Amino acid sequence: MAKVTHSDDTGTIEDGSASSLTLLAPALWKRLSDATTSEDLATAWLALQCSMIPGATKAIVRTETPTGYRLLSAWPEANDEPADLLTTIDLARSERRAVARGTAIDSTARPSVAFPILLDDIVVAVVAVAINVAKPAQAKEAMRAAIRQIQWGSAWLRDHLRSQRATTNVRQLDRSRATLDLIASILDHQRFGSATMAAATELAIRFDCARVSIGFINRGSAKVAAISHTAQFGRQMGLVRAIGAAMDEAIDQRCSILYPIGIDEPIATHAHSEVARLQHDGQVLTVPMFVVDAFVGAVTFERRRGHVFEPEIVQILDMISTAIGPILNEKRMNDRWLILKAAESLWEQVKRLLGPGYTGRKLSAIAVVAAGIFGYFATDTYRVNADAQIEGSVRRAIISSYDGFIQEAKARAGDLVKSGDELATLEDRELALERLRWATQRQQYSFEYDKALATRQPATINVVKSQIDQADAQLKLIDEQIARTRIVAPFDGLVVSGDLSQRIGGSVTRGELLYEIAPLTDYRVVMQVDEREIADVSEGQSGEVIFASLPEEHFDLTVDKITPVAQAKDGKNLFQVEGSLTHVSPRLRPGMIGVAKIAIDQRRLVSIWLRPALEWWRLASWRWMP
Repeated sequence: MAKVTHSDDTGTIEDGSASSLTLLAPALWKRLSDATTSEDLATAWLALQCSMIPGATKAIVRTETPTGYRLLSAWPEANDEPADLLTTIDLARSERRAVARGTAIDSTARPSVAFPILLDDIVVAVVAVAINVAKPAQAKEAMRAAIRQIQWGSAWLRDHLRSQRATTNVRQLDRSRATLDLIASILDHQRFGSATMAAATELAIRFDCARVSIGFINRGSAKVAAISHTAQFGRQMGLVRAIGAAMDEAIDQRCSILYPIGIDEPIATHAHSEVARLQHDGQVLTVPMFVVDAFVGAVTFERRRGHVFEPEIVQILDMISTAIGPILNEKRMNDRWLILKAAESLWEQVKRLLGPGYTGRKLSAIAVVAAGIFGYFATDTYRVNADAQIEGSVRRAIISSYDGFIQEAKARAGDLVKSGDELATLEDRELALERLRWATQRQQYSFEYDKALATRQPATINVVKSQIDQADAQLKLIDEQIARTRIVAPFDGLVVSGDLSQRIGGSVTRGELLYEIAPLTDYRVVMQVDEREIADVSEGQSGEVIFASLPEEHFDLTVDKITPVAQAKDGKNLFQVEGSLTHVSPRLRPGMIGVAKIAIDQRRLVSIWLRPALEWWRLASWRWMP
């Protein structure tokens, strides 16, 4: 233990341990060179560093671990971690650079320095040294020298930590490679038996085992599924039973068992001792396989006498068993008969339903049973649903009375019109010219008629009178045609179809449909009923209809007519059923679509709900019956 004394006010430091450290330097260098563990190297290195730092009183080295930082070495007393040095270490680790504390003259903290050691920009260790100086003014220079010395000497510790990390990475890589190779070998086989045999043989060859056995739990105990290099092991029932008992022993204790075990390990190994005896006192290792939340089996490794399992090998085998367990178990479950899978799944669901837990499932089952009872005893009105469309009871067609051209279009589909409103007009220019021609011809005939009367020519009078009558008839016809160029609404209603606004100047032919008008006072509902339900519908039945544009209003209807001709639509055979509304709303318009429900009779709810499925089953079963 270092002892520090102060001589006088001049600040001279007498370190009683400095000379002893100097004398021990060769031994420390040898220990540093021969160190095999991080603790030994850090202890020798820290002692050497403190011998080279004037005024060093205490020092520690803390290193990174997966769970945090731990003490690697302390000087001069092992496991001594002063609080002030821990504070300095935390400061250096957070700032990722060398730090010094207690440099101020009025500071109450003891002078100390800390230096972080980084690998790949990660702080892997921190060195802290407490320094005792006679004069506060010398603290900065002493700390600067201490940091410089630690920085120069940190290469030893950095190289060792880098080498240790590389070794760890190589080991992890070897473990991962071995695991992946074995998994690839298992996945090459589709069947459970061949995959298990391949896994056991591969493990025995790769890890120099005399025998590797793989077993899975079946009916409460482990059953051996494969033994390396052995396709048939029916004659070795004693050995198989012993290996199965060893697997049960490890599974029941929920831990890996390496036999022979240490003196202070409280583990039962009777079955393992029997397997070792059969192997001529060899070493036996059993690793349970854990999947999701339960142990499903185990792997037993056997080696001959004098050939032991190293700790590194035990870790690799434990990792491999953990990795291949779920894969082999999945193959085992999928390799069973379909009826066994269904039965097991059903039994599992029954256990969950009747066993503890799964409250939501139990409540759901109670709700289903209650719904079934309610559906059997409760009744409701059975209704037939059908797509519906409203149409006017009368639909008047407006057609062109002669060939002509469209001059003006004032109405289009969707407009409300009153009786006598002009819908469109046709050009009458040719008719006007024709009328002018006949009017002029009549005037000429009138002059000839007057002249014949004055000259008393009876024959000419009769001829000219006939020509005047012909001209009058033509004028009357042309006047009628001119009147028909105005297309007007015959009654109050809604223009259902027709839009001539895009055909101004276009021609129309005689008899061509121009508009369709439906009244707003009388409607009919056209329903499309599926052929499977048309037998339940009859005239006089009542129902309701809701239109998509008026979902908040229900309209009562009565079935008036059933058309006995089916129409194919959207892969279904539909029959057209017509009905009349009992009351009319001014908001109704022809062409509205919706859903109609025709009331049939009172039936049980379960009958209403299951009717489509029962009808399908009856039809399908009758089709396939001989």
